[in-house]
Amino acid sequence: MLESEVFSFQQCLSKSNIKLVKNDNSNDILGNITEDKVLEQIDSMYLFHIAVLNCNESASKLIPNKIGKTVEKYKMRIKNLKRDLKSFKSKNSVNQFENMVLQSSDSYLSRAEKCIDIINHCNYIGLVKRSMRRFEICLGNTYFDNLRKNNEIEINNLKKCAYNMLEMDGVYLISKLKRNGSHIDLEKIISYFCKVEGFDNNSNSFIKALVSYPHVYMKCCERYRLSKKQWDINEYVMSLNRAIEQDGNSIL
Repeated sequence: MLESEVFSFQQCLSKSNIKLVKNDNSNDILGNITEDKVLEQIDSMYLFHIAVLNCNESASKLIPNKIGKTVEKYKMRIKNLKRDLKSFKSKNSVNQFENMVLQSSDSYLSRAEKCIDIINHCNYIGLVKRSMRRFEICLGNTYFDNLRKNNEIEINNLKKCAYNMLEMDGVYLISKLKRNGSHIDLEKIISYFCKVEGFDNNSNSFIKALVSYPHVYMKCCERYRLSKKQWDINEYVMSLNRAIEQDGNSIL
């Protein structure tokens, strides 16, 4: 990545009144996230999306292409969990974590598969083609600690910026609200996001499906399978309990 390319991209953003800042003044907002604040955040996301469409030339060699990668990753996690369950069932004895997965996995697998089925039936390929045709760029981290609107749009960092379906920026924000236990009407937020971006019911269904996918549970199972953490069984058990709490209920 050349410094000149980074500078060119930042210059383009600056011309569209998008400012990169190092300070974070979001603590007050994080402690009081209301429905109005979320709707304002979606407006800020839209302004970023519109502005960055004009920066494609300077961004083309700078940021990665992540179109479709989340859905493929989610499909793979379903396959891997099924394989793990088969392995657990073949054992003479299982540990506490494996037993918890055996006891809880049916409902989570069913939920994950339903989410993928909905994605496959909401013109997913059409959404991908639209994103590619328009060279859509996502900020990646659209939460309040990275994006805010004062006199202009302020962004802390562009580390997760990528070519991707704009729906994914909505998924990031809404999923984080859900995992944090927000009592805000998420379906209303999704509808507002789609209205602002000019998206149809296919995008609405796509976002609901990804937000409902049991991401934390499936990730926890993958972490155990790959031994990504040097944890003992008790730590994996606690992690799975947290995952169940954070994934909450489906909104489908």
